Amino acid sequence: MTQSLPERIDFEQIARAALNDVNALLMDWLPNGNKAGPEWKSVNPTRSDRRAGSFSVNMTNGKWGDFASGDTGGDLISLSAYLFYGGDQVAAARELAQRFGIAVPPAHGEERQRQQIQTPAPESPPVPPKKSTPWEAQRVAPETAPPPPKAHSHRGVPQMSWHYKDADGRTLGYVHRFITSDGSKEVMPVCWARNSKSGVEDWHWMHFAEPRCLFGLDTLAAKPEATVLVVEGEKCVTVGAPELPDLALMSWPGGTNAEHKADWAPLAGRKIIIWPDCDAKRVKLSKEEEAAGIDPLSKPYLPETKQPGWKAALKIAVRLHEQGCKVWLVRIPAPGEKPDGWDIADAVEEGLRGETLANWIRDNAKVYDQEAPIAEGSEPISTAEEAAAGLVEEKHWTKRLLFKNGELSDCLSNIFDILTNTRQWDGVIAFDELSQRTVKLKQPPFFGGEIGEWLPTDDSRTTMWLSRKWSMTPSSARVAEAVETISRGNAFHPVRDWLRALPAWDGTPRLSMWLTDFLGVKNNQYSQRVGTWFIMGMVARAMRPGCKFDYCLVLEGAQGKKKSTALSVLAGEWFGDTDLDLHNKDSMIALQGKWLYEFGELGSLARAESLRQKSFLSRRIDEFRPPYGRRDIKCPRQLVFAGTTNEWEWNKDPTGGRRFWPVEVSEIDIDGIINTREQLFAEALAYFDAGNRYWPSSEEQRALFDPEQLRREQPEAYIDILHDWVDKQIGEFSIATAISDGLGLDAAKMTRDIQTRVGTALRKLGCTKFEKRNGVTRYWYKPPVRNGAMTTSAQPAQQSGGANEYF
Repeated sequence: MTQSLPERIDFEQIARAALNDVNALLMDWLPNGNKAGPEWKSVNPTRSDRRAGSFSVNMTNGKWGDFASGDTGGDLISLSAYLFYGGDQVAAARELAQRFGIAVPPAHGEERQRQQIQTPAPESPPVPPKKSTPWEAQRVAPETAPPPPKAHSHRGVPQMSWHYKDADGRTLGYVHRFITSDGSKEVMPVCWARNSKSGVEDWHWMHFAEPRCLFGLDTLAAKPEATVLVVEGEKCVTVGAPELPDLALMSWPGGTNAEHKADWAPLAGRKIIIWPDCDAKRVKLSKEEEAAGIDPLSKPYLPETKQPGWKAALKIAVRLHEQGCKVWLVRIPAPGEKPDGWDIADAVEEGLRGETLANWIRDNAKVYDQEAPIAEGSEPISTAEEAAAGLVEEKHWTKRLLFKNGELSDCLSNIFDILTNTRQWDGVIAFDELSQRTVKLKQPPFFGGEIGEWLPTDDSRTTMWLSRKWSMTPSSARVAEAVETISRGNAFHPVRDWLRALPAWDGTPRLSMWLTDFLGVKNNQYSQRVGTWFIMGMVARAMRPGCKFDYCLVLEGAQGKKKSTALSVLAGEWFGDTDLDLHNKDSMIALQGKWLYEFGELGSLARAESLRQKSFLSRRIDEFRPPYGRRDIKCPRQLVFAGTTNEWEWNKDPTGGRRFWPVEVSEIDIDGIINTREQLFAEALAYFDAGNRYWPSSEEQRALFDPEQLRREQPEAYIDILHDWVDKQIGEFSIATAISDGLGLDAAKMTRDIQTRVGTALRKLGCTKFEKRNGVTRYWYKPPVRNGAMTTSAQPAQQSGGANEYF
């Protein structure tokens, strides 16, 4: 006959049983203590206590207290709760009851008991909950805090530990994982806390303050532009992060039942991918089945959206969607296909690593689409959560389609659902972030469908396909709107993907010599830096669109030297060389989809005045209206520029042209570029990931780059005329004096153009311009400081950020 379980936990019985075994319990709980008369004296293991005796337990009645912090309790249940369960006396009582063989009600009965205790009668005023501990978790540990405890007094040394830090690298706390005596895992946090009674602050085994901080905030701050991958558990972050350097991996403390206690605000506005644990929970046995001895493994698996990991992921998706995030959910294997709890750490252990893992995520990530929830009473497999996630199977998502007068509505949401969920359209529509265009990655199901750019005729063909297959008659404009929306949720970047898929750099340096080895450029410090930094600039613009890189490589050499061919081989399919009208912003459309753009014979760049040259090369964002677009867009630059010329005095910028990096080529080895291209970019990517600099410092600009740029400058006659005159000056002089005495021109010929040319010549001769006031503001010049440095730049070169050097 089965013994009936009690309806309540008998705390008094458990406390008496614990007191009868007090010696064994205290030796187990406080092994560093000693018996002193009727008391057990010890340090307090929940804080950094170094004074034995401040923590005392009365072995006669079970009362205990910490004289330093003011923490006290009336029995051994409360002591166990204090030491091991963050003040949870129910959990402590349950464990002690199991130890002493005392029957307790099941967990759901415990929940009913809690509700009965905590819920007052309707006519009674609410009673504030009593604090189980005076310790209050603090947000940040002070820099002066002592080291945290390395072991738990009861659980011992943790199997794994994780350090929580904020965006500035300050310590927020630690989470430790222990292996219990029965082989199960127990996770316990420790954080800096303050005792509200005594004011003492110390490390304490307790949960973080709510809302609880996320794990990985320091990584999030270090990667402000990266897409965030949210995973379940700190181990998943530490295992997955090295495999996915382009992503910022994050998690939250407390597991699936504590997602609502986490502070998700730091992720606001970011791109988010959520990878739920692949749980395999089954339908629970009923009381009758349990009494009948039915095997729990005979019960079916719960639907995917009822599994703990998936439920938590959907709740997180809702929270992040409300904070302006663009959210994807990873379609994990169905319940039962993988071991219960399968996650990214298990995937890595199975061999899914690096770019293979990244591609698996891309292939299985679906955009979170928050729709209106389905009414209560729908079949379990088509719940509101499934509808909101847009991840149900085809025969179930159709229940969301809207009808009007008995016919399928041609509304935007219906078109979106059909093109998103119909298997014929799976993986067809995507958005190319380099070209800023919607593309077809697979052949669409309509007649004549081809892979490539999405064209207006594709809108019409899709409209006809919907009419024939779904008996709906939407307009082509509405179809185009749905297609654009779908494509944005399936974005990819071909250059970035190509770079990350390259074989790892083999460690052999090639970048500094590729201009010499394959273009015949004279080997020196200047050519080594230009060769390295130009290709690093290409990598930087692809990996971080809009970053500052306003330099233009110029290949000089006779016609027929294959200068343009070398550039096109270097950039591959993402090379462009059509002429541009720098005066027309719509011509910026031609830059999209290109990684390297050549100005043949310096073309439109040479025809433009120097100020427009500077403005164009320095621009980091292009604004234009794309084809078939309804509004202008701002597109961060993802390409670099190069020029080719057979002239030697092509630089007409009077300030010297610091943006141009000229090199003189001779014999060009196209096959050599082709054979080493992958390793050239793999080396550049390795340098970029390491944070290496890819621009000249002020010293390098003056010593290495200025001389090369000045050699290409178009001659200014005034420099030769004024040289000897300036050389004789020992005092300050005005520009009028320089024109009249140095050039021999009278006042009638002092035009603004001549003044500008003379001012430029004086600057290049080393003179210094300064302001002098005598009733009227005038500008004067000082003669050059002998042996002083002369610079081509009207503004300082980019400053070194202290990054690693590799020359």
